[in-house]
Amino acid sequence: MREDEFITQHIAEKKQKRKKLMALAGKAVLAGAGFALGAAAVTCVTCPILAKKWRQNTEKNSVQIERDESRSEGESREQLSSPAEAESNSEEANGVAENQNIREQVEQVIENRDYTLSDIRQMAGTLRKQADSADAAVVSVTHEQAARDWFNNALESSENYSGLAVAKTENELLFLTTSAAVEGTDSVTVTIARGDKATASVKMRDHAYGLAVLSVPLTEENRDSWGKFPLVPFGNSYRLKRGELLFFVGSPLGMIHSVKYGILSNVQTSVSVVDGYATIYFPDVSADAQSGSWVLNADGELVGWVTGLFSESGDNNTATVMGLSDFKPAIERMMNGKETALLGIYGKQVGSAQRDQGMPAGVYISRVEQNAPAYAAGVQPGDILISLGDSKIETMRDLEAALEKSAKGESVRLTLMRNGREKYETISVTATLAGR
Repeated sequence: MREDEFITQHIAEKKQKRKKLMALAGKAVLAGAGFALGAAAVTCVTCPILAKKWRQNTEKNSVQIERDESRSEGESREQLSSPAEAESNSEEANGVAENQNIREQVEQVIENRDYTLSDIRQMAGTLRKQADSADAAVVSVTHEQAARDWFNNALESSENYSGLAVAKTENELLFLTTSAAVEGTDSVTVTIARGDKATASVKMRDHAYGLAVLSVPLTEENRDSWGKFPLVPFGNSYRLKRGELLFFVGSPLGMIHSVKYGILSNVQTSVSVVDGYATIYFPDVSADAQSGSWVLNADGELVGWVTGLFSESGDNNTATVMGLSDFKPAIERMMNGKETALLGIYGKQVGSAQRDQGMPAGVYISRVEQNAPAYAAGVQPGDILISLGDSKIETMRDLEAALEKSAKGESVRLTLMRNGREKYETISVTATLAGR
C-alpha cells in the first residue's frame, strides 16, 4: 500500500466519525427540544389546575365579609350618576314613595287596632323565638388563671365571658368574644348550652375595639357536632334607625345566655376612634360590655356589640353600641389571622370652611395615643396628616385604607402640616407601625 492511500483512508474515517457525531448532536437537540415542548405542555395543563386547587383551598380556609355602603358614600355616587342611572334612581324613588304610602296605611291600621292579651302573647312568642335562635349560637368562654395567695399557696380562678359563633371554614369554627376574655392567654375553653366543651385558640385580638376571634378546629371526631353549630349572620348597621327593635344576647345581664330587648333611641355618626371613625348607637337599655353583649336587629343579624369605650364613670343606664359595618374590614382580617396596623391617632377631616380659612386639606389630629407609633414619631395634636407612605390622606377613610395595606412592624413616612408662627409648614417623620 502506498503512503498516500493510507493517508486518504485515514482522512475518510475521520469524516465518517464527524458525521456520526453531528448526527448524534442533532438527535440530542431534537430530543431536548421535544422534552422542552413536552414540559411546557405539561406545565400549561397542570399549572391552571394546581392554581385552581390552591385558590379553592384558600377560599375554603378563609373568610370574606361583604362590605356595607354608608349613607355618605351613597350620596357621593348619586351626585356623579349618569342620565340613565338618574332615571333608574327616579323609578326607585317612586317605588320607595309607594312603599312609604303602604307603610303609613299599615301603621294607621295598627294604631287603630285594639290589641288583646292573645295578641301580646303572640308578639312575645315571636320575640322569644328570635332570641332563642340567636342564643343557640352563644357559647360560654372560660378563662382560667393561676395565682398564689399571701402564703404562696396555689390558687386557680376562672372568669366567664360570652362568645358568638359567626363564621366557619373547612377547618375551623370562628367565634367573636371580648378582648378581656383572652387577656394574658392564648387558649380558652368554650362551652355550649348543652354542656359540650372544646379548647379554642386565640386567632387574633384587637385591644383598640375590645374584640377577639376564637378558633375551634374542626376534626373528623367533632365535625358532626361542632361542624353543624348555628351561626349568626352579619347585618348592615348603617340601616339602623331610631325607634327600631334591638336584641341583646350573650351576657347583657352579666350572666351567660341572658337576653334583653331595647329600642334604638339615638344614633351618632362620625365619632372619632383610634385611626378611624365609627357610628355609635344608643338603645334605651343597659348591657354588660366586658362580659360580651352582642346586638342583633329584628331579622336576627349581628349589627354591633356593647362597648365600654365611651361610657362615663358611673353611667350604667344606657348601653353604648359599636356599629358593625364600620369594622367589617378589621374583623375580616382578624378571622383570617391578620393583624391590623396601628398608628394611634384620633382625628377628623378638615372641612371646606376650614380650608377657606387657610387650613390645608387632610386629617386634623385632635389626639395622639400615648406610647403609640405616632406618639413615638413626634406627631402632635394640631398637626394635619396629608400622606402616609405613598397614600394621600384627606379623610379618615383614606387613613383606614392606607393602614389596611400596611403591616405591623413596617416603617412608614408621615407627611404633616404643622402650624408655625405665620403659616403651616411641611414636616416629615417616620413611624414604625404597631399592631392593635
